[in-house]
This record gives sequence, structure tokens and C-alpha cells, in this order.
Amino acid sequence: MFGWGTSNQRYRTDPSKDGEQPKAPRNEGVDSGAMVIAGNESSPTTNTAPGSGSGINAGYGDDGRCDYRAKYKELERRERESRSRYERQLAEKDRRLQDMRSHQQAMAQEERKAREALNSEIQRLKYELRQTRAQLSRHSQENIMYKDEIRRAETQNEETRRRLEEKANELKGAQAFLKHANMLSGADVISLVDRLNSEVYQGAASMVDTVEFEGASRRMDDAAWKRATSATSKTIGGELTQALITQRGKDKEDYDPILLQYALQTCLIFCCFKICISWAPEEGNSQFLRSVYSEIQKKEDQVVAGRWRALTRAHIRETRNPEAETKQIIRELHAVLIVAGCSDEELSTEFEKDLLEITTLAIRVQTAIGESITSMDLEPYILPPGRPFDAALMEEEGGSRAQGKKTVGCTGLGLAQLVDGDKTILVRAKVLLDSAL
Repeated sequence: MFGWGTSNQRYRTDPSKDGEQPKAPRNEGVDSGAMVIAGNESSPTTNTAPGSGSGINAGYGDDGRCDYRAKYKELERRERESRSRYERQLAEKDRRLQDMRSHQQAMAQEERKAREALNSEIQRLKYELRQTRAQLSRHSQENIMYKDEIRRAETQNEETRRRLEEKANELKGAQAFLKHANMLSGADVISLVDRLNSEVYQGAASMVDTVEFEGASRRMDDAAWKRATSATSKTIGGELTQALITQRGKDKEDYDPILLQYALQTCLIFCCFKICISWAPEEGNSQFLRSVYSEIQKKEDQVVAGRWRALTRAHIRETRNPEAETKQIIRELHAVLIVAGCSDEELSTEFEKDLLEITTLAIRVQTAIGESITSMDLEPYILPPGRPFDAALMEEEGGSRAQGKKTVGCTGLGLAQLVDGDKTILVRAKVLLDSAL
């Protein structure tokens, strides 16, 4: 850094420049052995009087001195600028260094705080761990005590439990016959029967919309035809079978799908009726159990007879196979479609699931009337063909009442209530009258 003292001390060593000595500016118009002092017009090497033309500076004159003085001032200005720039750079470096030191101090303080917080958390967790281990130790000891007490209690109660089981087995049989409460009400059973009739109606309508009428063009051997007509005579009756045979010989333009729907409904209701009144899947076993129950009714109160019926059917119910009973229904419907001259492949492909739902619903009705009601007997019923119309027992398909006409088929299941020999109709059976043919 340059220092400024007396006129003879203007050029000094700059310690920041690695010991390099600054050089005085050269003035090519002045002899190298001479030095001019700023602000002094005389030379240290001569003592010539003013105005004399002799001496070392005699050749310069006033113009030379002015030029030298200007150069000297320019040198001073540059040196001041250089010093000012250096001082600014030094101040900037000092400021950055101070910022770095402040940042380091802040980071060190944050690190110290974080370390203190971590140490505090570690101490807290260690304390909680010690507490937890102490609690686990106490609980383990308590569990050992509790297990010992439980073993003693189990040993003490084993004999009591054995005796209670003996008494429970003795009372179980009696309780089965002493229960009076019905699991379902009569209204619940009526709702199930109405739902079954509705499902049968919708299923028959869907099948009629799907099957194709082939008429007399559908050929088959005599044995298959006899099996089909024999089956339909049992399920839908002789008159309805003959009506289908008559329609079979007609042209496709004269085909009446409503007649086929009545026949399918009648067949489905007949199959559902057999399921609802059955005691067992096999007809022989069902007839035997029904006769036994009839004898019990004659000799025992309704409470005892009803409980016997419920227990018997509950144990037999597990032997029922809805899929197998659905296949039997499909076989009966096949016979109806054969007699009607319609295609029957759709039954096993498109309607098997729907028919399984109808079968399941019929089994629910059978379970409800056989197991869930013990204080009375509920019986589903259908009416055989050829019976005169009776408005107390039946209603005509379509809702009208045709007195004096005869039935040709039953398209809806009926439900009757039997109490001490008295019969009350809860749901009237729907019938198809001969006038519909």
C-alpha cells in the first residue's frame, strides 16, 4: 500500500506487492539524474538565480514545469483510485469473512441445540423403556398368578359342568316338545306363497317369449310322444294337454302363446306343490311320514304333534337337493313343450338358474309350514281339473269370477290354515277355467 509523507517520501515499498518496489514515472524530457519537487520550482542540484538561463533546468522553462506538474497530478490521481479500489476490495473480503463467521456460528448453535434435544429425547426413551420393562415384569408375574387361579377354577368347575350337561341332556328332549312359540307368523307364510306364485308367473312368461313354436314339423318317435303326453296328463291335466295337441297342428300364424303360458304355469305350480307338501325327497318315505303324523294328530295335542313335525322335517331337510329337484322340474317342462310343439333346448341353457330360484323358494315354503309353525297346521293346496268353480276356494286367472264353469288347471298355489279340524283359507288358489280354452 502506498504511503504519502513529505515530498522526498512519495515512493515507498508496497508490502502487498511481494516486496516489489514501485517505480517513479519517467519524464523523457528531463535528465534521469534530476528530481523535481512538487510545489517547488527550484532544483536541489543548482542554485542559479531566477531569470538566469544557466543551470540544470534552464532548458525547460515554464511550459516544462507545467507539463511535469500535470503528469505528477495524474499519477497522484491514479494512485488514489488504486488505493480506493484496494480498500473497497479489502472491505468486501472483510464483510464476506464476517458473514461466513456469523453463518458458522449460527450453524454451530443449531447443531448444539439439536444435539441437546436428541440427548434429551434419548434420555426420555430410556426412562420409558425402563418403566415398560418394569410393567412387563409385573404383568408377567400377575399372569402366572392368574393362570394358576384359572387352573384351580377349571378343576373345581369340571365336575359342575359334567353334571350340568347331564341335566341339559335330560331336559333337551322335553323342551323340544314344550316350546309354543312360532318362528314365523301366518302373514310371513302368506307372503312367501304370494312370492312363489309371482315367480312362477314371471318364469312362465319369460319361457313363452323365448321358445320357438315348431308345430307339427317337430318329429319324434311314438315312445317319446307317449312319455310326454303321459307326463303332461299328470302335471297339467287331460283337457289342457288336449288343447296343446290341438294347437300343435295349427299354422305358426294361428299359434296362441297365452295357452302355452297357462300350461307352463300349471306344470310349475304342480311341481312346487309336490315340494311344499313333501316330508322327504322320496315319495314313499314322504307318504309314510305323513301317515305317522296323521296318527299323532289324532292322539296328541297340537303342541306335541307340531313339535314332532318340526323336529322330523328339520332332520330330513338336510337330505334335500335343490339341484336334483330342479332337474325334475325341467323334465316335466320338457314334456309340456314337446306336446305343444315348441323348442325345449332353452330350458337347460337359459332358464335353469331361474328354475333353481323357484325350487329354492318352494323349499322355503315347505320349511316354513313344516318347521317354523307348530301351534297350527298350514297346508298349501291346488285344485284338480274338472272341479266346479268355488269362489271361497279359488279365483280365476285374470281376476274375474265365472260361476258355473269348471277348472282345467291350477296356475297359483293356495294356502289353508287347520286348527282343531277347522279350515280357514288364507290364500285362494288361482285356476284356469274351461272357458279360457
